[in-house]
Amino acid sequence: MKIIQVTDVHLGRQGERRYGVDLHQRLASCIAHINAHHADAALCVLTGDLTETGAPESYADLRTALNALSVPWRLLPGNHDRRANLAAAFPEIPVDENGFVQSAHQMADEVLLFLDSLAEGRIEGELCERRLAWLDARLEEIAGRPAYVFMHHPPVALGLPQLDPLALEQPERFLGLLRRHGNVRHIFFGHVHRDIAGTVAGIPFSAQRGLHGRFELALDRSSEIVEQAPPSYAVILVDSANGRVVVHGCDFLEQWPIYSGETGERITA
Repeated sequence: MKIIQVTDVHLGRQGERRYGVDLHQRLASCIAHINAHHADAALCVLTGDLTETGAPESYADLRTALNALSVPWRLLPGNHDRRANLAAAFPEIPVDENGFVQSAHQMADEVLLFLDSLAEGRIEGELCERRLAWLDARLEEIAGRPAYVFMHHPPVALGLPQLDPLALEQPERFLGLLRRHGNVRHIFFGHVHRDIAGTVAGIPFSAQRGLHGRFELALDRSSEIVEQAPPSYAVILVDSANGRVVVHGCDFLEQWPIYSGETGERITA
């Protein structure tokens, strides 16, 4: 199974440039690249910060852009989003009984779990008792089937002084629940604008830097520097039968000279 993860789109006003780029154009290029190279994907998951301010106009622009995507998609809110405006623009998005934008997606051999970690008005993420109860019930229902979690905020300290205080609050409650059920194979998130992979509570995780600028890799200090690195999306390959998850980062705007692997001769200018 192939899944595409796109994160941190940060759509603002039409024509606006953030850190030197037009994010509307960047999203259009991302969608065109997915259509050209990964139209066989089962799903494209956008893991939050869909917009910059949560404005209704930005969600309308997002819907227009997604109309061109040939792959089925699922949206999750991030801290820059506004849940009511997202739900108004995309009324077909599944929500739980409490109105949170979270749902379970049944595949042939596995279940994808989409979590709403938005804490309205705050940068930090939260999974309140109602959201955790929903997750507990879903994991109980699938009774040991492989599960894969998508969310916006990281449930783990990443060694980044600028970003770690802005992660999911009280992650031990969430991780304890996953540990108790024992069937979550991977956690995918965004928010940190960097490519990061590791393990927490015995569960592998990965983050994508997404479409926005990349935060500087500063492990010894808090940094406000944003690098305009190439945007990226993830191509996720899942083989639950063999316990395999592979995550490829795709820098879709990069163009490099091409050489023949046999002769070493340059093919393109």
